[in-house]
Amino acid sequence: MSESQDKETYRKPTKVCKILTVEDDIDYQAALLLSLQTLNYGGREVEFLSANSAQEAASVIAKHPDISLVLLDVVMEDEDSGLRLVRSVRSSLGNQLVRIILVTGQPGMMPLDDLMANYDIDDYWNKSELSHDHLQTIVLGNLRTWEHLYAMQQARHGLQMLIESSQRISSQLDLKSYTQSILNELARVFKLNKGGIVCIAHKHDESPEQALVFAAAGQFSAWANQFLGRVSPEAELLRIVQQSLSAQGHIIETPLSALYFSSDQVDQRDYVVVVKCEQPLTEFEIDLLQIFGENINAGFSNVALHNRLSELAYQDRVTGLHNKNWFLKQLDGLTLNERQNTKLLMLYVEDLSYSEVLLGVQFGRTLMTHLAAHLKACFVKAIDVVLYERDTLLLLVYDNKDYQREELEHVLHPQLNIDGAVHTIDLTGTILKLSDLPPHQSSSQVLGIAKSFLEQTKHRNVDFGVFDSTEMEGMQERYELMKKMRCALADEQIFIHLQPKIDLDNGALQGFEVLVRWRDEEGNIIPPDRFVPLAETSGLIDKLDDYVTRRACEAIKTLRTLGIEVPLSVNVAGSEISRSDFVARFEATLKEMGISTKEIEIEVTETQLIEVMRTASGCLDRLGELGVRVSIDDFGAGYSSLSYLSMLNASVLKIDRQFIARMTQSSQDQQIVKMIIELGHLLKMEVIAEGIETEEQYQVLQQLGCDAGQGYFIGRPMPLEAVQEWLSHHQGNA
Repeated sequence: MSESQDKETYRKPTKVCKILTVEDDIDYQAALLLSLQTLNYGGREVEFLSANSAQEAASVIAKHPDISLVLLDVVMEDEDSGLRLVRSVRSSLGNQLVRIILVTGQPGMMPLDDLMANYDIDDYWNKSELSHDHLQTIVLGNLRTWEHLYAMQQARHGLQMLIESSQRISSQLDLKSYTQSILNELARVFKLNKGGIVCIAHKHDESPEQALVFAAAGQFSAWANQFLGRVSPEAELLRIVQQSLSAQGHIIETPLSALYFSSDQVDQRDYVVVVKCEQPLTEFEIDLLQIFGENINAGFSNVALHNRLSELAYQDRVTGLHNKNWFLKQLDGLTLNERQNTKLLMLYVEDLSYSEVLLGVQFGRTLMTHLAAHLKACFVKAIDVVLYERDTLLLLVYDNKDYQREELEHVLHPQLNIDGAVHTIDLTGTILKLSDLPPHQSSSQVLGIAKSFLEQTKHRNVDFGVFDSTEMEGMQERYELMKKMRCALADEQIFIHLQPKIDLDNGALQGFEVLVRWRDEEGNIIPPDRFVPLAETSGLIDKLDDYVTRRACEAIKTLRTLGIEVPLSVNVAGSEISRSDFVARFEATLKEMGISTKEIEIEVTETQLIEVMRTASGCLDRLGELGVRVSIDDFGAGYSSLSYLSMLNASVLKIDRQFIARMTQSSQDQQIVKMIIELGHLLKMEVIAEGIETEEQYQVLQQLGCDAGQGYFIGRPMPLEAVQEWLSHHQGNA
């Protein structure tokens, strides 16, 4: 190909060239069109339009605003109708590119210089001078001029769009929004409505299948957050990615093109942007695409550097896992479409504290790292793992699958090989779809909902919970109840009842258990099993425990005046008794209220006590030194090893009511009750049975040697003012 032919090819128009002839002499116009039919404009398509009056021409131009050339007769309906049409094209339609050639059979109607300047006319000829060859030469010359002007206008427009796109892209500082912005701008500037992907490949990866689809648009949207080898059935796409990575450069083809970028000096990563278009790109669009690539090339390194700095703020320093700050940032960055298919899985590692006591803190950190790697391998699509707390992981799962408990057995009870030893790990997990949450919820609120739901699942003693709309309604109810409870504590709407405990041998009163009650402003009694767990999970339990302790102290003073001097026992949450300042605060309250440590006892459930075993043990020792007796409540209902009992400084075992309820119908349960009584006595602990509701249960417990008991058969929970009447009745029946 010659140099001139090469230039001609480069100047290939991006659209059809349109030529309009405006002539009221129909015969002359036919001859004109016949002469132009043989026009050869480099083999490119030329469309011919015609009009026989200025008015008809205006209508044609309105329908075809992209006309390249107009051959216009000056005199038609009247002497200046052609000139008025020129003014309309230039002024009214604002078409400055179209070439206008005046042809006339009446020369000398206006000085030529004035005509060309005043009406912005590009050429002027007499009809008599336009031979076949001359006409074609004039038309080809003006078409080439129009094409150059059009190319210059497109270049200015294209460069302006590139500048605006580069500004928008450069404003994105995190990799997710930066790569997604690249796809959006490519589609806008080059009209690539088929979409595209951005792949991330680590240096020295062997194949494109290992590349992660980090961002996706158009027909590829479903590929986001997956590995390319798992989602791409197109060998051609894998080929062009491989070719781009191998060449470390752009590959411009049809229908797929790949742009290559690298941030090797920052994070040893390659980036390949693959886009798909329906039509071949023109030379101008290819040049523009390459300029676009150069503009964003430096941006990848800048964003990678920004991300590396962000890692210091958004990664756990010890395990290298994402931290809570990263999670909140990631949620904020999800689009509405991404939120529809994103699920939040929260996993709590059971007994991690106990494992760290036996195997060391470093083992716990190693376990969480291995567990995170195991979880990533459990899901088909790529996921993000976040270390929420030292014993809790968060997973963002990006797919549209609904997971059930049975499918997650390998997630909830994994076996991990750590330092050559296999460890079976038990997890408690919850899963919630972001689409099930109100769209106005902030990232912090989403995290709060997830944490609250996990705590509820743990309280239900199940290992997995699925969040749905009913859970959201229940959570809203609990939130409203929590607000009411804050007010109830301030307004003293919460009060106490006392349930007597007696010696099972002689019926003598041994003390009372303080039970909390709540009557709201409407007079409705809210049961303790609703508001006490809520207080534990909402951070109000310390206020509730302190409130009940003070009411118990007031009750002790009142009973003194009646000659009733027995200890009262108050329930304390395990989370409270494990706090380092609990004993000091409890002792200060007793001194303030004028109550001795012999007059009040503490009850903690077995399950809660074992959960905080490591921190609670020292607290129990200090309480014992003060002379405060501690009861292990609901004993037998938990899952602990009996060896814990010898490690706890507790004075009383309270047998869980479920064994008492079944022991007269089940010999097995009666044997369990007998074993607990004997175990308690062996450890020099007093044993109390709770939930005694029949005389038969009372007599069986007497025979088994149980020390004391409480329950409806002995006395129901009662207000303070009813205690003296009950005591008189009880002593009369003793």
